[in-house]
Amino acid sequence: MSRLGLLLCAPYALFILACVGIVSLGAGDDASQLIFLQLPIAAQLVVVQALGLGRALEFLSWPDAYGLFVTPAFVLLYAAGALCERGLARRRGLAPVRSGV
Repeated sequence: MSRLGLLLCAPYALFILACVGIVSLGAGDDASQLIFLQLPIAAQLVVVQALGLGRALEFLSWPDAYGLFVTPAFVLLYAAGALCERGLARRRGLAPVRSGV
C-alpha cells in the first residue's frame, strides 16, 4: 500500500466531505448548495464539457456523477503517489553507499 498515494487522496476526500457536509447542513440557498456540490468535480466537468459530452450530464443524479468522476480521480491520485513513491525508492536504492569514515 502506497503511503504517498493515500496522502494524495486524503485532502481530496476531506474536501469532498466538507462540501457535501455544508450542503447537508442546509447552509445557504439552492444556488450556493449547487455550487458546493459542483466544486469537488468541477475539473472533471470542465473536461467533459470540452469533449462535447455535456448533454450526457443532464441526466445524471449527484450520487451518479460523484461515482462517475470521483472514483477515477482517487485511482489517478493513488497511482500518481504510488509511481512517485516507487521512483523515490528506486533512487534511494541507486545511491552510492557511504562508509562511516
